[in-house]
Amino acid sequence: MRKAELIGTLDEKYVANSLTFAAMHAAGTLIVDATNLRGEDGALDHPAIRHRVERLSWFAPAMRQRLLTTPLRATTPAWAPVDTLDLNYHVRFHDCVEPDDPERVELLTGRLSPTMDLKRPLWDFLFVELDSGRVAIVVRYHHVVGDALYGLRIGDVLAGTVSSVEPPEPSAAEHAELGTAPHGGLDVLGLTFATWRQKYPTAGTAWRGYWHKPFRMRLRRWGGRLLRPIKNARIARSGMLDTVQSGRHSNYVVVDLSGAMKRAYRLGGTLNDLTVAATLHAVATQRPEVDEVSMLVPISRRVHGDTTVRNDISVVKVTVPAGESIEALVPLVRDQVQRAVDSGRSIVNGAEDWVGYATYVTWGRDQRYFGAAPVEAVMGWPAGDPRDEIACLACSYRKDLVVSVTARDSIDIDAFMASVERSLSAPHLAPLPNAAGKR
Repeated sequence: MRKAELIGTLDEKYVANSLTFAAMHAAGTLIVDATNLRGEDGALDHPAIRHRVERLSWFAPAMRQRLLTTPLRATTPAWAPVDTLDLNYHVRFHDCVEPDDPERVELLTGRLSPTMDLKRPLWDFLFVELDSGRVAIVVRYHHVVGDALYGLRIGDVLAGTVSSVEPPEPSAAEHAELGTAPHGGLDVLGLTFATWRQKYPTAGTAWRGYWHKPFRMRLRRWGGRLLRPIKNARIARSGMLDTVQSGRHSNYVVVDLSGAMKRAYRLGGTLNDLTVAATLHAVATQRPEVDEVSMLVPISRRVHGDTTVRNDISVVKVTVPAGESIEALVPLVRDQVQRAVDSGRSIVNGAEDWVGYATYVTWGRDQRYFGAAPVEAVMGWPAGDPRDEIACLACSYRKDLVVSVTARDSIDIDAFMASVERSLSAPHLAPLPNAAGKR
C-alpha cells in the first residue's frame, strides 16, 4: 500500500532553508565494547554491522523514509517510504584509529561529518575505532525527523536492553506499517487528499477544517516554500554554509547521576532545572558586565502513548539575575519553567536576547546493547540555531549524567565546563566510564 505523510508546519521550520537544514543535525555517541562487533581477523565486521542496521531499520520506520515535495510546493513536504537503503552511505567507518581521549571529542559530535542529503533518509552512523579497543558509534539524525525524545525511541530499537547476536527478521507487519513509495509528488497530493477526506467526510466538515487556519497564513507559508530555492541559492553564493559548524567547539563533563538528582531535589527543582541553572550560571561567570542572562528551555508536550508525533515541544525563555548563586537560581528556573508547563504553550517574552538553550533527557538505568556489544556510555550532542552562542544537552544513562556542550569560540569552554561541574555537585571531569587504563 502506498503511503505518504505530510510533515507538520512546525516541523517544516527545520528545513526552511539550507542554512537551518545544515545546522539542525542532532547527534548522539554510544561507546561500546567492540569485542562482539569484530570478525575472526579482529577487524570490525563491516558487512555484519550494516546487516544489523538494515534489519533494525524496519522497526524504526523513520529510518526508511525520505522527504518528497509536492507540485508547486502546494503543501509541506511529505515523509515517504524508500524501496532500499544505501547502507554504504548511511553506515560509514572512520578510516583510522582515534585516541580514547575525553579531550578529543570533535569527531564524536558529528559536526565533522558532511551535511545530510535531503533526497535520502535523514540519518547516518559513523563507527570510530578507539585505541582502547572500544568503538564510538556516532548516530546522527536530522531534527525534522523528530525531537530528542523521538530520537531516543529510535535509539531503543537500535540498542535494546537484551543482548542479541542475530538481529530480528522484519515480519509482514513491519513491511505493511512502512508501506510503499508513492509515484512522485502528484501521487503524494492524491494520497494526502484521500486522507484529508477521511478525516472530514462531509462537505461541511471539510469546509470548516480547511478554514480552521487563516488563509493569509496558508498563503504566506506557500510563498515561503516557492521562494525557498531562491533563498538557498543566495545562501550558497554568500558562503554562509561554510560557517555553520565552524568557530564552535565542544566538551562534556560526567557526574554521578544519583548525586545530581539529590542536589536538584534539595535546591527545590528537577534535574532539568538544575541543568538549566548550571548552564545559566556558567554563562554569567563569563559575562561580568551583564545584569541578566536568558536562555531557552524546551518543554515536551508528549503524553503517554504518543508515538507518532515527531516534534512536540514548546519553549520558555528563562531569565535570571547574573550575579545569583546556583542555590538561588534553581528555584528561579523552576518557577519560570513550571509556569510555561502549566500554560500549555510557549512563553518567550521580551527581546530575543537568549544565548542558546539547555535541556535534559534520560535513557534510563538499564544496560543496553548494540547487538551483543554492551553500551558502556552515552553522550548526546545538542543541535541548535546557528545564531546560538551555546547549547547544552544533559543525558543520563545507568549511573552517569553526561552534560555535553557545544559553544562558539567566544566561550571559554574549559572554564564553562568547570563551572557546570561545580554546580552539579560532587562532580568529576573524567573520561567516559571504563576507558582502558582510566577510571
